[in-house]
Amino acid sequence: MSPGTVYKNFARLLVLLLLIPAGHSFSREQADTSAIRKTATEAYTLARRNPEMAILLAHKALSESAKISYTKGMADASLALGMAYLAKYNPADSAGYYNNLALKLYEAEGDKAGMGRACYGLSYVQSFRGDTPSSEKYARLALQYFEEAGDHRGLINTLNVLSYHARQKQDLDAARGFLERAISTAREVKDTLPLADATNSLGNIYKEMALFSQAIDSYFEALRLWETKGDSAGMSVAYGSIGLAYFYQKDYDRALEFSRKHLRLSEKRKDLWEVSKICNTIAQTHNATGTPDSALTYLRRSLAINRQMNYPPGESSSLYNIASTLLILSQPDSAQLYMQMALNIISDTQSSVPPEYYVTLANIEQALGNYSKALATGMKAYSLGKQKQLPIIVSDASLLLSDLYGKTGRKDIAYGYLKEHMQLSDSISNDDFLKQVTRMEIQYDFDKKQKAAEYERMQERLLSETKIKQQRILLAGLVLLLAIIALLALLYIRHARLKARYTQVDLEQRLLRAQMNPHFIFNSLCAIQDLILKNKPQKANAFLTKIARLMRNILENTSEEFISLNKEIETLKLYMDVQQMRFENGFSYGIDIDANIDPENVSVPPMFAQPCVENSIEHGLLPGKKDGRISVMYSLKDGLIMLEVTDNGVGRNKAAGNKPLMKKESLSTRLTEKRLEHFRKILKEKQISYEITDLYEDGNAAGTRVVMMLPWKKIYA
Repeated sequence: MSPGTVYKNFARLLVLLLLIPAGHSFSREQADTSAIRKTATEAYTLARRNPEMAILLAHKALSESAKISYTKGMADASLALGMAYLAKYNPADSAGYYNNLALKLYEAEGDKAGMGRACYGLSYVQSFRGDTPSSEKYARLALQYFEEAGDHRGLINTLNVLSYHARQKQDLDAARGFLERAISTAREVKDTLPLADATNSLGNIYKEMALFSQAIDSYFEALRLWETKGDSAGMSVAYGSIGLAYFYQKDYDRALEFSRKHLRLSEKRKDLWEVSKICNTIAQTHNATGTPDSALTYLRRSLAINRQMNYPPGESSSLYNIASTLLILSQPDSAQLYMQMALNIISDTQSSVPPEYYVTLANIEQALGNYSKALATGMKAYSLGKQKQLPIIVSDASLLLSDLYGKTGRKDIAYGYLKEHMQLSDSISNDDFLKQVTRMEIQYDFDKKQKAAEYERMQERLLSETKIKQQRILLAGLVLLLAIIALLALLYIRHARLKARYTQVDLEQRLLRAQMNPHFIFNSLCAIQDLILKNKPQKANAFLTKIARLMRNILENTSEEFISLNKEIETLKLYMDVQQMRFENGFSYGIDIDANIDPENVSVPPMFAQPCVENSIEHGLLPGKKDGRISVMYSLKDGLIMLEVTDNGVGRNKAAGNKPLMKKESLSTRLTEKRLEHFRKILKEKQISYEITDLYEDGNAAGTRVVMMLPWKKIYA
């Protein structure tokens, strides 16, 4: 008897002893193996989307196969179990056990494709365990078996895994080579889902190379491919990738937009792996926008999830990001502690330390005053960045080294690193490196006249280029605003032409949602022009950014009957911020949300608060009120959202002296009431209402309060 036959019989006996009740006959039954194959295939297909159901089906197929000593069926069922338990983040026990069992059974059958799939699964198991060398070993075995079997899909998926390992080692050329082969093969056999996976991974390579436009192109192409197949898991991954690319380009609004899409889909699918990853991305965005406390909340959630999954690489990444955030919060001692925990995990898993870890570690040492250690660590990060051709790492390390050499009195060397950082920053991002340069200009005072003169020339060049960029931005912004005004005018004309076809109530509702006071737009443009003429480009740029975002939000919201409360509040804040900038902080405001309301999961009709706030500013606060205050409150009452807008203005009686203004307020009030009447009718909700109350204190006018009862919806169950 051959060794292969002996091993085959042993594998059959092993499964039989585990699964068949005592007393069962071991005689081969003439059963329909096609039914077993069908059940096992269905289990494997469901393993990722519905692991619980997959486990039930796979155990059934395994039991039926064992009864008739059907080795192929036992192998297929074991593989499905391994993949299902992997999806449930149980790699150390069940996932590893069943994938190993599948491999042994496929080897007994001489099934190369099956051996490839089992090795592919074991590669993921070892990756979860943090054993990178073993994971790569199984991936290369899988590639060999798939090549021998002519299994194109398995080949493509495995090339993607090998690209990931090459990327982790910062071997971007090898990573790109694996992906280009995967993409070429997928296009050749017209296999959409593996093509999407490989295309998204190629975007990650472009991101590492700081080629962000190519990265975003790849991510959107992957998203399109996943959408054609209705693959929500893939779409979720694409949203996260796009969000991260926008983050590196410092487009934080769009980064958060796509990251939150990723988070919602991942939470809905209960995909802990993806939830953990996107929490890290959102945290980085909060750090970049100056809210590190919020970043810590997301990072601690990510850390808890990675520990729940028993996923060392993810745990290390979360610890590293926490350390970086604590450094921002000026807590270098705590940051050092978390950084050391991250490094210990990497050491335990025998993985290589990512170059960015050295940058952060050097920054921690600098914050602790250990300049010699910081220099050594910073140089290591710089050398690795150069070696691996990572421009972002080289740029960050150059800035750090410039800082350190400047503090230790070696200003000629500091200058060289500063210059390199500036050049790299200019190539990576077109507008943000100036902030770092300005900080360095103040810090460093070069001793040699030649260096000082050269530095001055470089400074002048930078300031000149920056001024040109600012002027271009402002000009583009003004053109954009004019285009928006033209679009608003076209929308108004379009709505006017629809009067004959729609009811008056519906039309007025649309007009209110699309309206933007022309005087407000004109006055805002004049304010921007005034700032430009006064040579205040930074204030003009900030004003322009706020009003552009406000216009974009209003245009987006006009097509929706309900929008998220978060989006409504964001638009309202932008409107009041712009008004504050117009009137040089002539009033203050506050927005409160009842603790029982989840603003991300609640949607309301748009632009109900804005007309009230506008009336408060124009009629209540501006006619001479000092220390003006507007308060906006959202709460739950009787199954509706209660919106309260309160001001401490001069009151309606005094404002009534200005008849044109009061006429406009009256029109706004009538339109608001008709919108509410519209909802009252279609929703058959009598409590939807609108009420204005004059406030008095000691018999004197003390402001106005508007209370509205609004309908609302849940965004997701």
